[in-house]
Amino acid sequence: MASRKFPVITKCLAVSLAFLITARAVACGWGDEYETLRLAFFKPITPDMAKLSPFFYSEHYYNEYSIQSNADRWRNCAEWQKRLGKGVTANDVYELQYSTKPEKFQTAYSAGSLADAFPDNSFIKALVKPANKALLEYFAFAKEMEYTGNPQNSKWESWDEEGEVSWWDRQAADTMGRFPLKEREAKLAAQTDSFLKERYAFILIRYGNPESVIPLYNTYFADNNSGTVLKDWAMLFRGCMTEDKAEQNYWFSQCFDRCEEKVLAVSQWYNYDFQEQTLQLAKNDHERAVILSIAAMRNPGPALDELKQVYELDNSGTYLKLLIGREINKLEDWLLFSKIGDNGPDIQDEYYYWEDENEDASKKNYAKDLQHLEKLRSYLINIFDEAPANNKDYIAAGIAHLSFMADKLDDGYKYASAISENAPEAVRVQKYVELALVSAKQGNLQNVNVQQQLANAFTRLDALAKTNGAYNKSLYTLLVVLASEYNKQHDMATAGLLYLKSQLYKYDEGDEWYYADTQADNSPVYEHIAYFDRFATLEDMDKLVALVDKKNKTPFEAFICKATTTNRYFYLDLKGTIAFRQNNLQLAYDIFKEIPEEEYYNYLDQNPFYPRVLNYALKEADHAGNFSKAALLKKMLLLQKKTDAESYMQLGHAYYNLSYRGNAWTVSAYYQGNLYYDAYFGAITTEKESKYTAGNYTNLTLAAAYYQKALAAAKNDEHRAMASLMLYVIGNPEDYNNDYYWEEEAKPKHEPGDYLLDFYGRYKDTKVFKRFSCPELEQYLK
Repeated sequence: MASRKFPVITKCLAVSLAFLITARAVACGWGDEYETLRLAFFKPITPDMAKLSPFFYSEHYYNEYSIQSNADRWRNCAEWQKRLGKGVTANDVYELQYSTKPEKFQTAYSAGSLADAFPDNSFIKALVKPANKALLEYFAFAKEMEYTGNPQNSKWESWDEEGEVSWWDRQAADTMGRFPLKEREAKLAAQTDSFLKERYAFILIRYGNPESVIPLYNTYFADNNSGTVLKDWAMLFRGCMTEDKAEQNYWFSQCFDRCEEKVLAVSQWYNYDFQEQTLQLAKNDHERAVILSIAAMRNPGPALDELKQVYELDNSGTYLKLLIGREINKLEDWLLFSKIGDNGPDIQDEYYYWEDENEDASKKNYAKDLQHLEKLRSYLINIFDEAPANNKDYIAAGIAHLSFMADKLDDGYKYASAISENAPEAVRVQKYVELALVSAKQGNLQNVNVQQQLANAFTRLDALAKTNGAYNKSLYTLLVVLASEYNKQHDMATAGLLYLKSQLYKYDEGDEWYYADTQADNSPVYEHIAYFDRFATLEDMDKLVALVDKKNKTPFEAFICKATTTNRYFYLDLKGTIAFRQNNLQLAYDIFKEIPEEEYYNYLDQNPFYPRVLNYALKEADHAGNFSKAALLKKMLLLQKKTDAESYMQLGHAYYNLSYRGNAWTVSAYYQGNLYYDAYFGAITTEKESKYTAGNYTNLTLAAAYYQKALAAAKNDEHRAMASLMLYVIGNPEDYNNDYYWEEEAKPKHEPGDYLLDFYGRYKDTKVFKRFSCPELEQYLK
């Protein structure tokens, strides 16, 4: 598989990954992990695959650490329902068995008030009948064990400091008699009710003497054909007590296949080095398919050979779909997004640097991955016609997606169209995703019909994601890649909104990111404009504002705007900022003046005509007056029409403050440093900022130019003194950097230069000198 450390641009997808948005903030220690950002279109999860969700392909060791299925629990409830009669509902059993805390039940049981504590519960009504006293006694004992014995300190799950300690070994030391397992074992032998025999036997297997596990299993479950879920659960513990590793695996595989709650435990305890020996114990093709699948679903590399074997052994099973889905997701990972970082719109991830000698290996792996894609696609096409009906639609979806990845759009359309309307909902949604992708690849992304198809896919996936959070990944991927496609066509307004929309689906839980879609006017935050700050032009901002203002949006436009947009003035602020960065003061002013002064991002809290660097001599009068961005630029435009020294000086001060060193830097940028702003721009931040306002933001080019003009036009020493001081400051910023506290021997050493010599010589009697002379500067005159 291709290494994730290298940029791989998928030829077949023609997705310009250079425009994808990711997030990593290495220096500050925050950001999304790789698994969150990994792209995965293909995720048609059919109902029979629920128990296998931990084994879907993932960057993590397991995709999930909980079982997304209650099937075993409902089986247990159905057994209780059958035992107690039709008057008992499975829902009422479930409420007591799995939704009621044991403390609540035990309190009511001890007080004889179960009927009051659980009124109208048919399960309780049946249990409290005299004829069912033994059943109630067992259930109370089971809830007691749930409270005191599960899962800590059992033979099977022990995390205490003493290591493995079974409940059985603690009986002698238990003076309270709270764990009467020995007593229950004695009663079990005299029990005549087969239903209760199974349940007491299972608890003793689960919590009792390990040496009794095999005898108990052989006596009560080995020949038990009642179909009880307890037998399937007991197989896990029966396998654990077998010394032979291959035989252990065989028991584990039986447990894995027959039940749902124990699949994670099986995967953790399975002895993968004994696979061949385990296969020799299998009694039929289905058992062999299960054993092969358990190993294949832990294989992070290509597993086409195992997939083929499973198909030959059991082509109608659920495991086949799991393995097909895993192979497709691997290819998406390796080819579609094999190198990912985590921060902002910077796929290049320049925070990390890779060894040049690894590039050849990456290219070779990438070529192998493309070959693997075609082998898998060809194999699925070969088996499609003969595939059993229950897996045929799933295989068609897989072929369609692989064909899209291989840029074989005719095949993609053919097999997506072959998916029947009777297919499971998740497969049908996958069909519409594939058709939308083909339409997007073949058509004009600006075409209303194409956008309508995309909107249909969005809507269907969104509805599915609301009931199953796993589908957030599919919708996140679709939106991110489409954002890249629109970006490639230079439609940054649509691309940015698609990207922002993708963030709502980035997490499996469906978190609503930084704002709620129920708000009509979301408060502006930088995330609203981060994408546009990096990519957008003035024309893009015009289109974005027009789209935000549009009353009758198309379904496509309405979808990408919902929960992604803020008030129009924030976009105008960015547009004005872009114009100012282009050194177009008149246009920037015309834009900023449309923004109400009360908007927080339009407010400058310090006097932009007093150099921030001279704050050590600041007087109240210098600080007086509040400025909006428009007011600042309006005054600058008026000053530019004048040619006197004072006007030049004021412009010099303004441009100084508009640089990254000044107090009005927010007119040019939204963040400084690498905490957040840099996260969106990565290593391109410095290069990008160096071009702001003809280089003034980082290099103070315009500030220096106006101070030079002020010096040349000056008619008095006060102006000459100020111009000389500021020109020295611009050339020697470290002398005024309050962030550094130099040791005496480490202080910067340099020649004072003419500006400083003049300031301390020719202009030492000026008011400017008396106010702004600084002992730190005098060291250079010694």
